[in-house]
Amino acid sequence: MKLICPVCHTPLESSEHSVCCVNRHSFDYARSGYLNLLNRPAPGAGDNAGMVQARTAFLSTGAYAFLKEEIIKILKEEPVEVFVDLGCGEGTYTSGCPGKEKYGFDLSKQAINYAAKHDKTTQYAVASIFHLPLENACADAVLTCFAPVAGEEIARITVPGGRFVLVSPGEMHLYEMKQVLYDAPYKNELSSPSIAGMEKEKELQIEQKFSVDHSSLQSLIQMTPYAYHTGKEGLARLSQVEQMELTASFQLQVFRRHY
Repeated sequence: MKLICPVCHTPLESSEHSVCCVNRHSFDYARSGYLNLLNRPAPGAGDNAGMVQARTAFLSTGAYAFLKEEIIKILKEEPVEVFVDLGCGEGTYTSGCPGKEKYGFDLSKQAINYAAKHDKTTQYAVASIFHLPLENACADAVLTCFAPVAGEEIARITVPGGRFVLVSPGEMHLYEMKQVLYDAPYKNELSSPSIAGMEKEKELQIEQKFSVDHSSLQSLIQMTPYAYHTGKEGLARLSQVEQMELTASFQLQVFRRHY
């Protein structure tokens, strides 16, 4: 186990119902198997139950399955002993990723609980990705998919020679939906983070068209920031759409930890 105590930062040892450090700080497993290792206040509380439900409903359609396949393909290019997913949500991408020892972290208890119920190959925990309860240099591969980049922590936990995979929306991601929501739709700006001790090795763009019915479209909007940053008029227009063809576009970047 690569987990450390969020209080005193000493290694955690697992027993039947809890994990405990040498200083007797103890954390119980939830019924579904996740751990709550959030030791300090974090901005927000992660996705709420409604957002988790919307995301699982939409992703179950398979519209983003090609993205999961590409992530797994990249990770399988090299052996992975320890895999870490930062901002893992309900574990959709985590579950298929390679690794003999796997960890998923998110602030949302609802998302982590769902992930732990449906994926027994991974140890899930509620924790801030900016204050990870993980040992230094413990992960061969780290993934961040549609979440903030915790650069310092990523560099800290990745072994020398290890990889970090970053997934972000591509330039044309959901552009057709923006045409309905906004009077002046915009393309996404692409960027590349600077992470001390890491160098970008590869970048690729993948894109695929998919169709959504009214129900799936409503689930999709609820799992995106557009639901909370769009005016009522735009959301009302989208609510009238019965079917739509959309573009799923993603930017994948692979970084290597320096030796």
